[in-house]
Amino acid sequence: MLIGITGGTGLIGSMLAIRLKAEGHRVRIFSRSGKLPPRLQRISEWDVRIGSLPTRADLEGVDVLINLAGEPIAGVRWTPEYKQRIRSSRVDFTRDLVARLISMGEFAPKTFFNSSAIGIYGSYDAGTPPFDEDSPAADDELGSLCKDWEEEALEAEKAGIRTILLRTGVVLTTEGGALATMLPAFKLFAGGPIGSGNQILSWIHIEDQLSAIMFLIRKEEAKGAFNLVSPEPLSNEQFSKALAKTLGRPSFTRVPSFALSLALGEGAIVATHGQRVVPKRLQELGYKFRYPNLESALRNLLG
Repeated sequence: MLIGITGGTGLIGSMLAIRLKAEGHRVRIFSRSGKLPPRLQRISEWDVRIGSLPTRADLEGVDVLINLAGEPIAGVRWTPEYKQRIRSSRVDFTRDLVARLISMGEFAPKTFFNSSAIGIYGSYDAGTPPFDEDSPAADDELGSLCKDWEEEALEAEKAGIRTILLRTGVVLTTEGGALATMLPAFKLFAGGPIGSGNQILSWIHIEDQLSAIMFLIRKEEAKGAFNLVSPEPLSNEQFSKALAKTLGRPSFTRVPSFALSLALGEGAIVATHGQRVVPKRLQELGYKFRYPNLESALRNLLG
């Protein structure tokens, strides 16, 4: 198949592109700048289309379109201007992209994946009951953002395009993201929980993230929302202890919540709050996790 990826130069997009190519698919990467990260530069002959929004000509022949575009949410300060960029890069971009797909009629991709996040269920200070795909969207800022984002994507489904919403949790990989950010402090004996440590972390190994997307591409009956998280969420404190144990380091240094709030403003909520999310629909469909528990995931990633 010919599979297009918007946001294909980002962490997950670029790793997915490599995986798709390895499995024999043709990959078309859509990029605003055309600048490829080193992991993609090591592989030649990428089909890269440059522009803020794919044209009809860019999309012709694409069987599956995977939209992973969006400004980073975690680890950045949420100024009013940046919050508008977050919303525009997700909600507005998805609206324009879906309008382009609908305008193509029978020549549009048959399947459309749209990135989303478990932030749709809200942000909480401590443990919560498990959220699955049937749980309602929260009323807070992240919940409203994800809900609006998904509603734009679902317009494609109304037009007869199989549409899948990827509600992703914290993706674990040493090549970027949360784990890569935490590793230096833990290796220097300065790692530990954030705030109370009670907030629940719903995570997924990068291998399962990519494999689940491949699984959903093949499952033609799959549509709607899927939580891309492991079946075993745990608290931030439990995660910190497991990471420290894997590295042979202690885990006693706490990062105060107020320090993150000073640095990131409202953006600190991504690290200081959490939610317990389970992959109900993915497992019902028959997906088997390669790394269902954190210990095996960290052993694989950290050797």
